[in-house]
Amino acid sequence: MSVTDALTRQGLLRQDTGFALTDTGLDWFDDQGITLHRTTRRPLARSCLDWTERRPHLAGVAGAALCRHALTAHWCEPVGTARALRLTPQGERALAELLDIDPHTLR
Repeated sequence: MSVTDALTRQGLLRQDTGFALTDTGLDWFDDQGITLHRTTRRPLARSCLDWTERRPHLAGVAGAALCRHALTAHWCEPVGTARALRLTPQGERALAELLDIDPHTLR
């Protein structure tokens, strides 16, 4: 949930009235080269209860796009099942730089 917390802390995601990307958040996704396809009925941002930590994380179009980007950039890799991911050292560095996340909180 460090990513969701960091997105909120950075003012990119609002959680006070449900999940919603801010204008700054939309710009951030664009700046990272993460395309948010809004041609489906799927909401742009919504919360989803994480099955391991039992806390809400970013889902919807934005969550899926960020996950795809992280996999493509080798920031994380699948572990066992398609639902479990492990952060790579490259991912730790990227998240620390992009979202000011302490890498020690990601382990």
